[in-house]
Amino acid sequence: YKMLVDEGMIDELGNPTQRAIDEGLIEVAGNNPIERFKAENPLVAHISDEHFKVQNNQVLMDCYAVRVTATTILNDPTATQEQKENAQSLLDNVNSLDHNEWH
Repeated sequence: YKMLVDEGMIDELGNPTQRAIDEGLIEVAGNNPIERFKAENPLVAHISDEHFKVQNNQVLMDCYAVRVTATTILNDPTATQEQKENAQSLLDNVNSLDHNEWH
């Protein structure tokens, strides 16, 4: 989050900056729910769409995507202790599951 703010891609509220839009650094999501989800959750924006699916109007992530996201939070020096604890709990849960499940 802090990196995206420092680089001028998003503001402190998580919204894209006009500079980011003007320079084509971000795309405005259309009606694609996965694109919208990734736009609203910058931590997962770099993960390939193949790791996401839509079911009952909800975007689900496979174990790989959950693991990558949780690990990113755990390695983020700006993440709060609560965020790190939640990420570790999620990572522990995912590691004990069938890796073909969606979350």
